[in-house]
Amino acid sequence: MLKHSDRGSSTVESTFAIVFLLLLVLGTIEVAFALYARNVVMASAHEGARAALELGTDRQTAAAVARRTVIRSAGGLVRDLDVKVRSNEVGRLRSVRVAVTGRLAPFGPVPIPIPLSASADAVQQVPRG
Repeated sequence: MLKHSDRGSSTVESTFAIVFLLLLVLGTIEVAFALYARNVVMASAHEGARAALELGTDRQTAAAVARRTVIRSAGGLVRDLDVKVRSNEVGRLRSVRVAVTGRLAPFGPVPIPIPLSASADAVQQVPRG
């Protein structure tokens, strides 16, 4: 038999357990979104570098390819998107570096904006002409 002071304690304990589990699940979902956004940013940097070399496009087009990849894949998940493309040609080697930065849109139980950044390098040998 319960004492008079123990009445309602199971309701309070259940409430705390449910709130804790809810925060745990929402935090796990937020981590999954952060990992997905990081992978999208990495893939977009790679796509931009590939477009610059394999498709023979200029730096502005390579940046547009990287930006479009992020927008199509992540939608509004990545904010403050910035794409920088550097190209260099030394002798018969042409190199491109695409750097993509942004931040994860804050949401969930701990709305902290998480910075994201990735870069990709590509090198191509220019054929003798």
